[in-house]
Amino acid sequence: MKKVLSILIILALLSLSAVTANSTDGDLITLGHTGEAVVRVQKRLADLGYYAYKPTGSFQAVTRTAVVNFQVQSGIMSDGTVGYESQAQLFSRSAVRNSFTPTVPISFSSPNGLPQHKGRATDWYDVESKLIRGSTYQVTNCYTGATANLIFNGGANHAEMIPATSADTNIINSWIGNANSYYKCAVTVNVEQHEIAASIQWGNGYVCVYFTNSKSHVNGMADIEHEMLIQSASDNLL
Repeated sequence: MKKVLSILIILALLSLSAVTANSTDGDLITLGHTGEAVVRVQKRLADLGYYAYKPTGSFQAVTRTAVVNFQVQSGIMSDGTVGYESQAQLFSRSAVRNSFTPTVPISFSSPNGLPQHKGRATDWYDVESKLIRGSTYQVTNCYTGATANLIFNGGANHAEMIPATSADTNIINSWIGNANSYYKCAVTVNVEQHEIAASIQWGNGYVCVYFTNSKSHVNGMADIEHEMLIQSASDNLL
């Protein structure tokens, strides 16, 4: 009986430990935590220039380093955990921004000025119903007017496409960097002879194409930067 009781206690403690490691409901977010709270921290750190990667929702070494850098520049205790004080500083209007360097990628890839080529803002689910897997679609850079051809390969929360030719790959790379970059660019996509406002980015080997109300790979959350670019490429508002 004592042996069985001991085993049950050990299992209970392990279960509690697992729940704690994956929970972000408490005030303190630290190494090993996962979930939407971590995504929000990563996105905010990225906005401020401390985190140069796609949000993963997992608080690991890279996120901790970004938190420490933010804490140091903010003059608060730099322990790499996000508690009440760090959250208050991080999400305040007066949050300290990191000084950008050439090695830190920026999110937007666009020339100076406003988009000259625009399309209609259209809900992703309306666009999805019109896209045909294996078909080629022309995308136009809203700033330069340059075009490239992409093949629709599917996608649940947004469209995933691949360049039709190596020449198209080179064109896309000139807009948003190579497949390992995190740049984004406002474009229009010609679907059934209609120019639709969109935003593109490399991701998992595909050109991710976002339309209005598209969601990201991270817990199905919206991507604010893509939404901003889509609005800038739109000649109407939904």
